[in-house]
Amino acid sequence: MNAANAFVPRFEAWLLRETGIDASSLGVNALERAVLERVRVVRLGAGAHDTDVSADSADIEAYWQQLTMSRDERQALIEALVVPETWFYRDREAYVALARLANERLVRDPAHVLRVLSLPCSTGEEPYTVAMTLLDDGIGENRFAVDAFDISTRAIEHARVGIYGRNSFRGHPLAFRDRHFTALDDVRDSWQLSERVRQTVCFSQTNLFDLQPDTQAPYDFIFCRNVLIYFDREAQDRAIRLLDANLADGGTIFVGPAETGLMMRHAMTSARIPLAFAFRRSTPEDANAARPVVKPLASKAAKAATHASAFAAADTRETAKPSPANRALTRTPWRAPQTAKAVPPDASPQPAAERSLDAARRLADAGEFDAAERLAHQHAIVHGPDVDAFYLLGLIADARGHGADAADFYRKALYLDPAHYEALTHLAALLDIGGGDRAGAQNLMQRAQRSAARAALSVQAAQAAQAAQAADTSADEAQRSRGFHASRRS
Repeated sequence: MNAANAFVPRFEAWLLRETGIDASSLGVNALERAVLERVRVVRLGAGAHDTDVSADSADIEAYWQQLTMSRDERQALIEALVVPETWFYRDREAYVALARLANERLVRDPAHVLRVLSLPCSTGEEPYTVAMTLLDDGIGENRFAVDAFDISTRAIEHARVGIYGRNSFRGHPLAFRDRHFTALDDVRDSWQLSERVRQTVCFSQTNLFDLQPDTQAPYDFIFCRNVLIYFDREAQDRAIRLLDANLADGGTIFVGPAETGLMMRHAMTSARIPLAFAFRRSTPEDANAARPVVKPLASKAAKAATHASAFAAADTRETAKPSPANRALTRTPWRAPQTAKAVPPDASPQPAAERSLDAARRLADAGEFDAAERLAHQHAIVHGPDVDAFYLLGLIADARGHGADAADFYRKALYLDPAHYEALTHLAALLDIGGGDRAGAQNLMQRAQRSAARAALSVQAAQAAQAAQAADTSADEAQRSRGFHASRRS
């Protein structure tokens, strides 16, 4: 490999320019190995992994000339560097959040057709999981469309075929495979995805940086997970701006766990759905809520606002870049909390009970399950049965793979609040995927959908009432103004 050392910087610059990928993020000597592999194949006629055939400086210089002139060879080197690492329902909480947010969007606008983007889509597991999630949640294939882009031609071809081996089915019970796949008799441990799912996804070989804003209807949901960490700072910022430009108003971007801090550098705000790693475009209200109070002597209201800002900031800390091995870890369901309410000017600071439960949630988000579980149990002992405490304990058990314990806690939460949307959807997922109780899961999902519809109607009613009150106030002010002017004329 010594022959390649002098040329590595040249190839690193090419890779960064061509793809935005920082070569150092691929692992030690990954680019060097890929270059030598292509030199052996293209220039020396050896096998891709025949390390006995050595290349000298002249061979590498000749390959560099070929690389700069041949689009096919540039793509081939990219293919040698891009190694797919994905599976169905990876980071399941993102898909639980997708189902909930998609239903809420369709409740608000029943005629809307959802648009979802998966980029990079790799060999198709992610966009197909999006499609299966929406179909299983009762959203018909005519109500959504999924676009799936990847820089790898080989990955796109694999995805379009829709045949997967056991490596694509990891970390979860496989009830979804029974519903959507057919085992191939002539190929061991291989399954063919159904045509119904495949026809909802449109694949295209596309570089993320080739995205053009405003060329089509924007996307309601964008999945761009575990790729930004491979870019340098400039490419990260450029990628996030492109994603934002293609996001619909009120839309959601899902990123990888190590990429949350990157989103905070831009006008993006956490959707506050732990372990979904979901973000939306920031609003002026978000900016005001995050602005710290700097007065030396703060009032009680200012202290309350500062506390709320500090709590919001706790979710925005940047996660350290993981090692390649850690990037493959499967994450399990977490909590989808209620939207945080703004602190009114005369509000008192957050009660101790809420502070203790918030602390438990933050510990759980950080993966400190033991400490989070102790704090949640302590909260229930001190303050009595609590729906949020039971739900959090269920999520902790779910994250640890203790399905029976998780189901028990979800049921306790539903005993206290039969319309608790998140407990309904998580228990439904456990019954469907883990217990094989499809009928029970469907019943729970129907209850969850009714709960979401009632919540949406309540919001609409509240907005209508506020609008009516504002109109009455405006009319009263106009009447008083007319009376004032009349009295002045007299």
